[in-house]
Amino acid sequence: MDPDIRNRTTKRSFSFYLLCSMIILILCIVGFLTVNDYLYTKDNFERESRLLQVQTEQNIRGALFYKDATSTLFDNILNDKMENGLRSLVQEYERAGHDPDLMNLTAIRDKLGPDYDIYVIDDAGVIIKTTYAPELGMDFKTIPSFYQYLTRIRGQEGFFPDRIVREIGSAGKYRKYAYMPTPDHRYILELGLQGKNLIMITPDADEQSTIAQITAVNPYIENFRVFNAVGRKTDDNTVPREPALTYVREAIRSRSSIEVPDPENARITRYLFVDLYNQHYGSDTSRIVEITYSTRMIDQALARLVLFHIIVAVFAILLGCMLALFISRWVTRPIQEIVSDADSIAHGNLDHHIRPMDNSDFAVLGTSINTMVDSLNSASRKMKDDAIFQKEMITQLPVGIFIKTAMDGRYVFWNNACAELYRLPAKDVLGKTDRELFPEDLIATIEKEDRQIFLNRSEIKNKIISNKYLGDRIIHMIIVPIFDSGGIPLYILGISKDVSHENINLKMDLLFSITRQDILENLAVIMSHLERAQLKNTHDDMQNFFNKTIDSIESIRNQIAYMRALQELGLVSPKWQLVRQAFNDAVRLLPDNNLVIRAEVGDLEIFSDPLLPRVFFTLLENSLRNGGKKVSSISLSLRKEDCTLFIVYEDDGYGIPAPEKEKVFSTGYEGGSWHGLYLVREILGFTRITIRENGIFGGGVRFEIEVPADRFRSPRN
Repeated sequence: MDPDIRNRTTKRSFSFYLLCSMIILILCIVGFLTVNDYLYTKDNFERESRLLQVQTEQNIRGALFYKDATSTLFDNILNDKMENGLRSLVQEYERAGHDPDLMNLTAIRDKLGPDYDIYVIDDAGVIIKTTYAPELGMDFKTIPSFYQYLTRIRGQEGFFPDRIVREIGSAGKYRKYAYMPTPDHRYILELGLQGKNLIMITPDADEQSTIAQITAVNPYIENFRVFNAVGRKTDDNTVPREPALTYVREAIRSRSSIEVPDPENARITRYLFVDLYNQHYGSDTSRIVEITYSTRMIDQALARLVLFHIIVAVFAILLGCMLALFISRWVTRPIQEIVSDADSIAHGNLDHHIRPMDNSDFAVLGTSINTMVDSLNSASRKMKDDAIFQKEMITQLPVGIFIKTAMDGRYVFWNNACAELYRLPAKDVLGKTDRELFPEDLIATIEKEDRQIFLNRSEIKNKIISNKYLGDRIIHMIIVPIFDSGGIPLYILGISKDVSHENINLKMDLLFSITRQDILENLAVIMSHLERAQLKNTHDDMQNFFNKTIDSIESIRNQIAYMRALQELGLVSPKWQLVRQAFNDAVRLLPDNNLVIRAEVGDLEIFSDPLLPRVFFTLLENSLRNGGKKVSSISLSLRKEDCTLFIVYEDDGYGIPAPEKEKVFSTGYEGGSWHGLYLVREILGFTRITIRENGIFGGGVRFEIEVPADRFRSPRN
């Protein structure tokens, strides 16, 4: 290669990377300065705002504590008057023979003065008699803390003064209250004072003006409101609207301050709880101050700072780009031509070639690329032919096969069997995700399964889907993740097969097996009764055996009718079933008996196979068969441990010996008279419900049916 050409090529490459480095350096410097200045300024603003907020709230607390202390002093001045009035009221209660209905409250009020009102409160916390009609019938149970105070003082002796507070209902007037329990502790006598006696104090006006002066010095405060301990505004005694009412009640309940951010409107609302409660008084004079802080000033200042740095950055970047463009254009033209041709090839145009170059180095590079493209073109055609063959083969398979990407879950393959199985044609599925195809209630389950398969590497499930043409179907599905050579997940492969008919056949075999065994046993009983009836001489003895025969025939008829009902209902899919109803259905299939059978299961529902009543019938029938005359009662109850529910079936018969407790559930068990328990375990196992026997031999059987957390519920919930 000519030395001059090599030198020019080296200079071009160095110039290009040098100019790129200059642009990157400018970007890094401007970005660092912008971010650092922004964070520093933001931290200063927030620290200043926080300090001012703390100072403001401390001042508000101090002002309210001071106001409460002065109000308490004024309250105490009126206590002597209130005590004398209550003692006159106690004398009237004694005169009336401890009967509030006979008390002349009007006369007592006339004696005390028109500013007084009298109340009689019973042990239920209700005002049953008063001279102030608007509050007759008021129930103080609606104010739990005050009702507890009334209950406590009713059992004591003496005079109990209260604070000057606003009445809860009617006009919201200010009153001074005091209380005295009756000598027999059946009632509480209450005295309320209003009018000129209270003209010296205007607490709400003082609160509003004082807090307004304090908040005026904080530029971040937009407005404030003050609420009392029952959630009403102190200025007009009204209840605030939602959501403020909820936050106020939560602050009262927790007796602590609450902060509610509102970033959309650049606000922070603080519900400042000022605890002024005094246990010696019934009324709670605590205050909740709603303070709305605005962060808009900080946001605007930060926005101006960011705008300034953006302008500086734009000018710096433009200057660097112009310099880089000017220097690099004349040195990069051959490379750009190669890049343009290579880009065209990269976008799938394999018939395109690199144009001829004057520079020998680039000419060699172009020839090499053209040779590689020709090889790729040949290999691509072969791969397309192979892919078409494989796709057509998979498309025609009788089992459903789908493939979706691991990154975003979009379906890239959906064969004919899938379209038939799920009633979704490929044109409506390809390119879409599960969220675009299936209901919301299935999305969480599908996404959870997709996450699990990358941990377990495979997943085999039996699913139940609803097909409007074929009804509920049981699908046997295998889901497998597909990884690349580096272990990165690429696709999720699913293989589905409709096994509904196999499932139905299995359940029908189980049902026929159980029913056949029961009918044979009842026929054996019928034959025994008929043979014994032939040996009897009296009509009554023969009729007794005939009646027993009729009971067995009725049992056979009930079992056949139950089997027919299950066939009509359908045996494909498990469903939510009331345990009480399934148990009662099983009891009705039993022949007449003298057993005491009770089910204490409430409204519990479990997700189980439609053959659930048959499970209970098998347990009941085994109790009758093996308990003999000893069994007299059968019970069904519930027990819960953590998130697992246990349905407990018990009788007072003989029970099962310890060595046979697990054998009775075996398919080939022939060691005793316990029949059908293998089928019981199989039926319950369809929905992951298990059963075991853990009773004490000689004390009766005790079967525990263990139901997982997601397989039981209460209709009320």
